[in-house]
Amino acid sequence: MRLYRTRFRWIAALALAALPLGTCGGGGKGGAPTAPVVPTTPPVPGPTPQPPLSASCERLPLGAANAPCRGESASFLGEVIDAIDTLKGERPEYFRGDTVVNRGGYYAGLIRVLDRSGLCAAYDGEELAVKNSNDFSDQYKVLTSWDEIRRTYMVTCTPAVFPLSRANPAPSPTGCALPPSSEVACGRPDPHFLGDVEAALDQVMKQKPELFDFGQTASGTDWPVVKDMPAYHLALVDTLTTKGYCGKFDGEEIQLKRSNELSEHYDVNLADRYVRRGPGSFRSSCYPAAF
Repeated sequence: MRLYRTRFRWIAALALAALPLGTCGGGGKGGAPTAPVVPTTPPVPGPTPQPPLSASCERLPLGAANAPCRGESASFLGEVIDAIDTLKGERPEYFRGDTVVNRGGYYAGLIRVLDRSGLCAAYDGEELAVKNSNDFSDQYKVLTSWDEIRRTYMVTCTPAVFPLSRANPAPSPTGCALPPSSEVACGRPDPHFLGDVEAALDQVMKQKPELFDFGQTASGTDWPVVKDMPAYHLALVDTLTTKGYCGKFDGEEIQLKRSNELSEHYDVNLADRYVRRGPGSFRSSCYPAAF
């Protein structure tokens, strides 16, 4: 009988322990219920900011918009010539002898090489500007109009005339994990992404036939009429995204990148009416990536 009473007390103690507890320290009936703990989801970090093309430029102030320029003596010609030779050794695919076959890669590459020597450089669309302070900057012609290497000092500007603003690219497209980027220069080397663009076109035409009129084609081709251009561009970008690309349509061309080293640009509609495909759809490569 003693054993039975002991077991009964043990079971009763367990039952009491399982009952909900009231609020400690208060009289009255049933204290306020404890607020449930809601798990918080940590915020998803955004893309890591893109390092500047030239850290040397980031350390210096902006340039003067109206500084006078005149021919004096070159301060950085030796460094510019050395940078060209260094880039030829590091990126031989940019060159064919003294012909530059990748204009965008050439200018972006020279800026990076000069940055290693503590020189700030920028391409203004015509010349390479170089400085190591804001006291003055030099202008150099490093490419002819027919894409031959040139090694020529032009003028010195006092004070330095660049940069006039810091790069502030638009946010990355939805679904792109890469940080935004801005191009320095663009050209037309051999494309890297054309095969994937062609495969994506085949996939879209197969999976979304309602976007096309296959009974009408551009003269001399099998490129069909596009019945809904915005949906066509969106479907192509979405398909390429599944292949690991960041992509967007800029109103004229589809822009694609896998990294911020470069972006490739494709015009995939002919006369705003038909599909365009093949090598002619590739328009340019920009270095760094244009978005």
